[in-house]
Order: sequence, then C-alpha cells, then structure tokens
Amino acid sequence: MSEKMICPVCNKELKLREEGYPMGSAFLKADRVHVNIYECPECHEVHLYACDGGQVTCPKCGTLHNAKEACPVCALNAALDEASK
Repeated sequence: MSEKMICPVCNKELKLREEGYPMGSAFLKADRVHVNIYECPECHEVHLYACDGGQVTCPKCGTLHNAKEACPVCALNAALDEASK
C-alpha cells in the first residue's frame, strides 16, 4: 500500500504491522474479513483497515481464502477424514 496512513489521534504516520490479517471464522465466510493492521509509533494506537487480504481460490474445492493460509475447507475435510479412520 503506497498511500501514507496517518494516525487520527496524534497525526503521525502509521507503521504497517501486518498485511491481510484474517479475522473471524474461517468457516463462516460471510463473517470473515481481512485487515491491514497499523500501529502509531508515537501514541501506540492500533488501527485496522479492511483489505482484500491477498485472496486466492483453492484449485481443489473453489473456496476463496487468504493466500497466507491453507484452504480452511480442505484442511477441515482432511482432519475429518483422518479422524474417521
């Protein structure tokens, strides 16, 4: 993200701490959101800004998920298959 993010509390430039962080349940897709997490180096306020999260589509099941994570649907299915053995 090339745009400078400014702290609304003290007007200092925010520092990006985490990009595309997934929040919410991996299994309740409608409630899941990805955010960029910024921290102010001056007042230490933390600010979250919604982002696309670097989404990819799983080639196996078609689930849209964060590129930094394994597909949550395939991971659950593999765990259930293993548990049923």
